[in-house]
Amino acid sequence: MTSLPPSFSSNPDQDPHKYFKNILIAFKKEINAAVDINELQDKMQTLLNASKVMYYTDTRSKSIFHKPETKKSLDKVFKEFDRYILTIQKDPSKANAQDLLDAISLVEALLSENEIY
Repeated sequence: MTSLPPSFSSNPDQDPHKYFKNILIAFKKEINAAVDINELQDKMQTLLNASKVMYYTDTRSKSIFHKPETKKSLDKVFKEFDRYILTIQKDPSKANAQDLLDAISLVEALLSENEIY
């Protein structure tokens, strides 16, 4: 496993892999708990910043139009988050976080399979 850049914002006593997983868990808890848009956006910003410095494996790197599964999964989380936030702002009664939670579960699965490090 390669080391992460020094700009990675994990706690000094915490493994970066575990830190990223804890960010995902905290984000899921915030989604399930209450619908405070500012808190959700803060958690998403933390996840976005952490995802920028993580490394992703790509077994088919020679394909021109290929996008790694890890990148697809993270993009799905970001898109579902945007959709969820817009739904909350327009009509909170129709907001359903299940698609967002499913997308986060995909990223967690890739993290546990060491596709993200």
